[in-house]
Amino acid sequence: MKQAQVLFIVCGLLLGCSAPSAGTPTAEPLRAVPTQIPLPVLPTTVPPTATALPPPTPLPEALSLAARQTIFREVWQVVHDNYLYEDFNGVDWDALQLEYRSRIEATAERDAFYAILSEMVGQLNDEHSRFVPPIAAEAENISTSSMSFDVGIGVIVMPRPNSGFIQVVFPDSPAERAGLRPRDRIIAVDGRPYTVADGDLRGPLGSLVRLTVARSGMKLRDVVVKYDEVQRVILPYARRFPGDIAYLSIPTLWVNDMGEQASGALTDLVGAGALRGLIIDVRANRGGWGDVLSDVLSHFVRGQVGTFYGRNYVRPLVVDESAGPDLRRVPVVVLIDNDTASYAEVLAAILQLEAQAQVVGTRSAGNTETIYAYSLIDGSRLWLAQEGFRLPNGRNLEGQGLEPDVLIDIDWTRFSEEDDPHILEALRLLGAGPK
Repeated sequence: MKQAQVLFIVCGLLLGCSAPSAGTPTAEPLRAVPTQIPLPVLPTTVPPTATALPPPTPLPEALSLAARQTIFREVWQVVHDNYLYEDFNGVDWDALQLEYRSRIEATAERDAFYAILSEMVGQLNDEHSRFVPPIAAEAENISTSSMSFDVGIGVIVMPRPNSGFIQVVFPDSPAERAGLRPRDRIIAVDGRPYTVADGDLRGPLGSLVRLTVARSGMKLRDVVVKYDEVQRVILPYARRFPGDIAYLSIPTLWVNDMGEQASGALTDLVGAGALRGLIIDVRANRGGWGDVLSDVLSHFVRGQVGTFYGRNYVRPLVVDESAGPDLRRVPVVVLIDNDTASYAEVLAAILQLEAQAQVVGTRSAGNTETIYAYSLIDGSRLWLAQEGFRLPNGRNLEGQGLEPDVLIDIDWTRFSEEDDPHILEALRLLGAGPK
């Protein structure tokens, strides 16, 4: 039987987990993609010569009994041998094998088979582990490719009560040309209320969509946008506030070169003049790559800053010297919220503990299990919670989250950047805001 190919990664926008460093040895040097919450994780700037990726490969409607049995055995055995919790999170994994084996043997229909596997893995109930059918796995690969395009209006939208909060607007996209900006809220789509199912607003090429948009301090307005081919680009956002206070928003750690981009933004901020303080915004950041985490941390800390652990091993998280600016003497405030997860909350916690950063906002998500991705023989994928993480003081954020130093339980997405209560408090803490 062909063994599952393992791909190393941690759960945590943009998506839901964080991945160890790309250089960590694995059974096959593939790249991890995010998990947990099926929101889009989009790559960095696409080179001008990039072409659209091909559509997913068609699959047969039925799978043979031998194939179903092989895939089932692999999924069950990988969980049995590698799952982080020896008690399987309170589930009788042996009993589930008998129950689900009879079910998968009774159905040859492909989608029903995959639904049964998804249900079985879902019994672990850890919010991280999951089974992904082949077409969805191929879509995950495309979503992290730096050579892919999409058809939509060119935004990343975070669902909020009664609206969709625009977190990212891609450069030169239909949304940007229509005047949409980050922090705008989509209230309605073609006259009906925005729902989670609207997602990032994708639609048929060339068709139109009418959006009712709210912006802080302005009246509601309708905007008509044409669905078009969009080059997917996510960049950090940086600016300077009066008083020599810098601000850096990192929307995700899943972009492969986000560490380099953040380093470049910090270099530009320092190049514009000495800093009296720095605000790092990781609100709504759902985590990402381990090497991106290390790259960002390297500007502020050195040495071992935590420990990953599995069933029978531990491995340290060691941060080396950065090639960018050394900001270890610069006072830092980190902004977090309930959607700050995985390596993003690990980032905030390490800065709080090791760099004496002050943390402002609301408690983070408490999703820090490291997950591994196993590629199966049919192209499907198993994501499995396989590691935990402890800070140098022994604290584990899993299920607990990070408690801010200053709790401000206000929905920041309803404010402009200039009126954002979290940013205003950060400026005050750094000596540049209202007293």
